[in-house]
This record gives sequence, C-alpha cells and structure tokens, in this order.
Amino acid sequence: MALKANLCSVMHAQMLPGKSLGFNRSASLIFSNLSFRNNAPTSLPCLSLRKEKQQYSNYNHNVIRMSGLRATKLNAAVIPLEAAEVRSEVPVEVEKLYTTVVSVETLVGPKGGLGEVCHIVLDHGGSFKFKEGQYLLVHFQSIKRYFSIASCSRGDTFDDKTLSLCVRRAELLPDSVSNYLCNVKAGDTVEISGPFGGQMVFTERREMNSKHIMVASATGVAPFRSNIQHIFSSILLGNTDHVWLISGADNYNSLLYDKEFTQIQNNHINRFRYQRALNNSVEDSIYESGNEIFTLLKAGAYIYIAGSSTMLPGIKETFVKIAQERGVDWPKMLDQLQKTNHWRVEVY
Repeated sequence: MALKANLCSVMHAQMLPGKSLGFNRSASLIFSNLSFRNNAPTSLPCLSLRKEKQQYSNYNHNVIRMSGLRATKLNAAVIPLEAAEVRSEVPVEVEKLYTTVVSVETLVGPKGGLGEVCHIVLDHGGSFKFKEGQYLLVHFQSIKRYFSIASCSRGDTFDDKTLSLCVRRAELLPDSVSNYLCNVKAGDTVEISGPFGGQMVFTERREMNSKHIMVASATGVAPFRSNIQHIFSSILLGNTDHVWLISGADNYNSLLYDKEFTQIQNNHINRFRYQRALNNSVEDSIYESGNEIFTLLKAGAYIYIAGSSTMLPGIKETFVKIAQERGVDWPKMLDQLQKTNHWRVEVY
C-alpha cells in the first residue's frame, strides 16, 4: 500500500492544515454497555460549519490528499512525525523469497490507469510466515518498497500458501513498484522479503472482550483487513474481540472491500462495526463519535491508525478538539495510551 514518499515524509514531518478546520456538531452515539452493536450510521454526512469552499483531491490524481474537511490553504507550520509512526528504513541486506502471482483484481479506479487499486494474490508455497497486520518488501529491479499484507496469515482462502497485497497504482512510470505490481499477471514471479512491523499487529489476546478501533484511509485498510479476516474466520469463532473499523474513501465506489466488511458486520453485528467515512471525512467520523471513542479508550480499547501521513496531523488535531470540549488533558491521556501501547500509528 506504499506511496512514493514526498519531501515531508522523507523528513518525517508533515505540513499542518490551516486553522479554519470545520467540524460537524451532531451528537455521538454511545454503544450500550460498550458493546459493538450496529446502532450508529455506517457513514456520516460531510457538512461543515465553516464558509470556505471545500476542496478534495480527485481519487485518480497523484497529488497530496487532504483527507476530511481540511482548510484550503496550508500554513508554514510543520508537525514532526514520531519515529514509531513512520515505517523504518529499508534494510540493506534481506533474504528474498520468490512468489508466484495467482491473480490480480481491480478493486476500484480505472483499469490500467493512475489511481487503480489492485488486490494481488501471491503464492509463497507455505514458506513465508507472518502475523496479521505486518508488511513486507517487494523487490523490483534495484528498488525496494513496503506494502502491507491484506490477508490473514493463512491466506485469502485459508490454504496456508498465499498472501495478498492491496496496491494503489501511484505512478505510471516504468520504475514505479506500484505500477509494476498492478501490471503483473498470473504466473509471473514477484520477489518479496520480510515480514516487518508490529504496530498494526493486534495485541496478544489474553484479555477477554478486547476492543479495537481501527482508522484507515484508502489502502491503509490493508492491515485491518488482515486482522479482521483472521478474527472473523470460522477458525476463531470463539474469539471475543470487538472491532470497529472507520474506513475513509472518496465515495462509495472507491471503498475498498466494502461488500466483504458489510457481510462480516451482518454476520457479527454485536462484534464488528463498519463505519464508512465518505469524502475522506475520517476526521469528521472521529469527531462525530468523540464521546464513544474516548469512553472506549478510557475503558482499555486499542486504537490503530493506518494510511498516508497526510491524514495524521488532522486526526491529531481532531483528538485535541474532542479533548478540549470534554475537559480532558489530551497530552497526558495520549502519553498514557502510548506507554501502554493502546495508541498505534503506522503511516507512509
């Protein structure tokens, strides 16, 4: 799910949106007894109280995306991203594994065009071991790029031989790894190595009724699909984890794995909540559910945030806003969440 790094992400920093950020003001719904029943809308309106004209990046444009209701101008402030939030440098020497392409499916976007998102299944023959939520390296020519694994460790069809990637065609250049991956065909060979990362790996399930809040933009949903597929497989029906996914997208047509998540919600209505954040209104979805999210976090829930680094400053500002309105010392609360590993971020 990697994108080509821009200057800010290379410096582990991100431009802060202007101060005219708008928020919706309708009340949040609280799950009764903190259960994950489907008693809230799966998508939220994108109305803003501010008067400035909203601008959203087109899904197919290779430009910096302004997720949520952002201001139309950027100021000169820069928010540094914490080391744990950004994927580490590519290791110099890694052991490669040759996998075979099983299938390539266009999920959204123009087939063969900029912005196309592909679901790619690779056969590793059972020799690639990983945990749900991890990522791997794809080697193309002399280039290495990280991509999150979008299937559970047993594979999309639980055959113990495959894994899948969710890849957005970020460029049309011949040396682009995402372009290369979206162009592969069944029978082709793809070199990978890994696995890496642990921020999106769910905690060891020693606690009963663990609650997980997942916030994703676009292909950032890949590691969450991996965890969701694992938790709600027939093998783990006895698992008691509760999962809430907030998935950002431009519109219904660009939602990734929408039918799959909807079906899981229908089958597990008390344990899985699927909330669509259309027009990339991830920040608004968080704000609308501020009471609920803070209640869950105080009760021991875990929150995971994955996607482009451009989404992170706005999300952080939203949490500050929610805390201020409730008289909560957010820096203190965030520090405690990070110390206990209940706040997990992985951006790229």
